[in-house]
Amino acid sequence: MGKVALLIIAGIAIFLIAGIIRTPEKVLPKARVNRLTNSYEKCPDPFIFKMPVDLGKATSILYPGQIRGGNYKAHGGFRFDGYKPDEIEVIAPYDARVIAGARYPATAGEIQYTFDFEHPCGIRYRFGHLLKLTPKFMEIADKFPLPEGLDSRTTQVGPPVEVKEGEVIATAVGLTTGGPEVFGGYNTFVDWGVYDYRQQNEASKDPSWASAHALEDPNWKTYYNSETYQYAVCWFDWISEADREKVLSLPSSDSQSGKTSDYCK
Repeated sequence: MGKVALLIIAGIAIFLIAGIIRTPEKVLPKARVNRLTNSYEKCPDPFIFKMPVDLGKATSILYPGQIRGGNYKAHGGFRFDGYKPDEIEVIAPYDARVIAGARYPATAGEIQYTFDFEHPCGIRYRFGHLLKLTPKFMEIADKFPLPEGLDSRTTQVGPPVEVKEGEVIATAVGLTTGGPEVFGGYNTFVDWGVYDYRQQNEASKDPSWASAHALEDPNWKTYYNSETYQYAVCWFDWISEADREKVLSLPSSDSQSGKTSDYCK
């Protein structure tokens, strides 16, 4: 019971912080891409992501496609309660190109980094709340605008930068402050979203989608038809069976929505 209580406390802390940070899904501009299936290369079959983090350190999972902190989140992610931010490394889970990103100050002025990656076959993935980057990615991020406030809108990277599976992207994640005292005040987590631009997801095809979360998210009517919401997928279905079992065995990071997800069935 003690462990469960600690997880709930950690979850509340992160959602209070996340609630004041502008959600990338809500500010991502419309992508200038042709979404016809034949405009992309043929995808590898099966398309299996390598895990971008050490699952042995993950203490809970952020489920994609659910309400968290009063807003809809198309992305998922991981929490690492009990670990310091610089004890977590993020690697590229698949060969891709960096196509966009952002940097912005969060609580206590710590800079958070976001990157969008695209495989030529139309699969994209995004990492958010990266804290310390490797030199290659720091060079990219230094070119992004640095807003004064919590503005996480992305900037296109041109030309795109090639990245290989297993390449280290970040050497620290989350925030060094604002977390529960029981964990030393560290708020160690990272967002990971996956998006299949070849086809719209089933959840957003439902006629009731336009009002699905209108009562929970005050901005739902404005953003329910965003590309991010319509093309997000359950990345649990895009990893190895062994990794999937480990992910499903972990508790949800969100004490309110739990393992409820529009994308993961």
